[in-house]
Amino acid sequence: MITSEERARDLAKKPIYVLGTGTANSHFTMSQWDDLTDMIARESGARAYERAGVKPSDIRFAMIYDSFTITVLLTLEALGFCKRGEGGAFAASGALGPGGRLPINTDGGALHSNQPGMRGIFLLIEAARQLRGDGGDRQVETGGLALVNGTGGYLSACGTVILGTAGSA
Repeated sequence: MITSEERARDLAKKPIYVLGTGTANSHFTMSQWDDLTDMIARESGARAYERAGVKPSDIRFAMIYDSFTITVLLTLEALGFCKRGEGGAFAASGALGPGGRLPINTDGGALHSNQPGMRGIFLLIEAARQLRGDGGDRQVETGGLALVNGTGGYLSACGTVILGTAGSA
């Protein structure tokens, strides 16, 4: 349910707040993509961070659309979680798993569990569950702040949402 902050105070479940959003589009066709390693998440993420008043180091966990394994690594770089070209080393360090610096895709991700064509809503649902502490055996320490990122088209359209609990930003 999406509602006003005023009404959310009276709901039975802990409210999750949309703190910042950003969208961006780059190319129309693959032949127009100048650099296959430069994800448009760079722009959507910057907008969402600015609107939420946070930076990548403030984010405690993330839900990243994983259409391909390379998509996740390039998106992590574009969102500023690691430097460009260091996504593989960042993942290999254990940073993305439970207990890591930035656990991602705590529901197993699309490559593990499902790829229904509307994966973005599952990213938002799982982020809300984690922020509420309803993650069950996959619960991670959220610090009250999450980033959700989805990419579509020919990896050319991107949306980033920063979610939080009261007092998280």
